[in-house]
Amino acid sequence: MSRLRIVDKALRLLILLTGCSPMAVFANRDRMDACGLSMQSSDFPDIDSFSSIEATFTIPDVAPGGKESEPEAPYVLAGVALCCDNDCSTRLFAGLWAYDGKGARQGYTAEPVFQLSPQFSWAPLSNAYHFGLNSSDIFRTRIEVLSPTRAQLTFAKFESSKSNLTVTVDVSIDEEKGWPILSTTSRGNGAEDRHKFDAKDNGSSRTPKLCGDSAWWFLSDNFDPGQNIERPGALRRFSPVLVGNHQLQTTDGKSFPADLGLSGQPRFWNMVRTSNGQNRTLCVARMLADSGMTLLHSPHDWGV
Repeated sequence: MSRLRIVDKALRLLILLTGCSPMAVFANRDRMDACGLSMQSSDFPDIDSFSSIEATFTIPDVAPGGKESEPEAPYVLAGVALCCDNDCSTRLFAGLWAYDGKGARQGYTAEPVFQLSPQFSWAPLSNAYHFGLNSSDIFRTRIEVLSPTRAQLTFAKFESSKSNLTVTVDVSIDEEKGWPILSTTSRGNGAEDRHKFDAKDNGSSRTPKLCGDSAWWFLSDNFDPGQNIERPGALRRFSPVLVGNHQLQTTDGKSFPADLGLSGQPRFWNMVRTSNGQNRTLCVARMLADSGMTLLHSPHDWGV
């Protein structure tokens, strides 16, 4: 599907949403750290685990500027994750951190970030790999686990029906002097960088393994969406985020949605904050009927 067709579909879906509010197919559950959609390999008795996940992300209405009382855009992370256990005890996530990079009236930035958590801190990429962010830009994020110690991450922005800007990150887990080391090689936009991250920063001496027990498509306001803990601040206004082309591969060669049915299997999550003993919903996840797309949106004002 061409970029223009995807954008047109996204905008028409938003118009539909404002008019008749399609209902999510499944009941949502609450989290404090993220909203989105997850699938658990344990729900499929005939598969082992997931080996790759990807999706496209679109923000159809990136509004320039803001109210005088709210001059700064909120930071919003949209991405995918492959996790150990259903509750994401160890997780590799890759996403795009959207923010006002040059001033509220000069445009936004989509910064590729990733993390192997909780052993390592989040890892931003250098400025050479940052994308400009405009209304209805289409981004693709992919994680492929190649072995328990190796993975490849892909971040791409569709420029046209025939070209895109692509950044890849090769990730490997090693040990040095008894401590886990995360080694990365990033390539794209004419640049190549190599980095090592030390788990000592987080005080963790346990060497993690990459898993695919559960898969997540999510939006968060924090670099580490796997920690379901209370946040000190509240997510303010943000544009709706459309997630499309959800894809999963399993270690035994099956794929979603071709071989793994959606009905009855996914879990949908709203992001909430607790105030005065009551939950306040900050982000709602819903599937748009017959579209194959998931909408993550604030129940409050639209527009960043």
